[in-house]
Amino acid sequence: MDIKKLETFINLVETRNYTRTAKALHVTQPTVSHDIKAIENEIGVKLFNRNKRYVNVTQDGKAFYKKIRPIINNYYSAVQDIQKKDLADNYKIIIGYSYTPFNDLYIPIWIKNFQQIYPKAKFSIISLNHNELKQQVLSGEIDVVITTRRDAADLNNIKSYHIETEAFKAIVPEKNPLCQKNKLELEDFQNEKMLFLDNNWAAEDLINLQNKVMHINNQMHITYVNDLSALNILIKAEQGIAFGLYCLYPHLNENSVYVPLDWEPQVDLVAITQKDNKKRIVYQFIKFIQEFEFDFN
Repeated sequence: MDIKKLETFINLVETRNYTRTAKALHVTQPTVSHDIKAIENEIGVKLFNRNKRYVNVTQDGKAFYKKIRPIINNYYSAVQDIQKKDLADNYKIIIGYSYTPFNDLYIPIWIKNFQQIYPKAKFSIISLNHNELKQQVLSGEIDVVITTRRDAADLNNIKSYHIETEAFKAIVPEKNPLCQKNKLELEDFQNEKMLFLDNNWAAEDLINLQNKVMHINNQMHITYVNDLSALNILIKAEQGIAFGLYCLYPHLNENSVYVPLDWEPQVDLVAITQKDNKKRIVYQFIKFIQEFEFDFN
């Protein structure tokens, strides 16, 4: 049964007047008559006694009204609730997160400052490993992930937005003589203690560099770690040399230094989102990140 016809029935019960019902619903009187007749024909029960001067509700009409009125109220309440939820969802930004000192420093700043410009924006954080994040942004369960352009190159149906470009550097403990060099060659790591990131967490750019260094130096002492949080602890504890970027480690502790690396490929840091993402607020947030001024000093 048409919800609009039931709305006509309810209004007519309450007004007892075709003219007032027609005005209230912004339709013609013949339309009101047609809707009432259609309901009566469908259920096979007379709902109104009417003549030229009045409309009187039958006992069946009153019983039908008592049952239908709450249903219609619930229907419109449900419509309003889902519309409000849809509106709220349009302002919700789900950020895919894996720990890096960069993410830990800048994501809270981005959220706080962006919300000052767009007060309706709401944020949710999903923490997963690197490969899981890529899969969830593909499926649309995550709105934004910060990664590298090369690492996102194998993803279909993805938009990528440039944030920064930089070259890999070695993170060297100050007590290691290599920290005195102006630039390190890939051959300089023979017999050194190295800290490598597991492939599940490392982006494609870092995997390529680690593999190349291993290929050239066959006498290294490598410690593998399965996430950046653990790697950061070992860097701070001066347990070896790691490879990093300002956009991974914007600030080193006082016992480590960045040394430029003779490794030509540059790394493009990007924000990625699914091409089918319809939330305008997501693109406003990405634009905000692109215009953000980083402090890597």
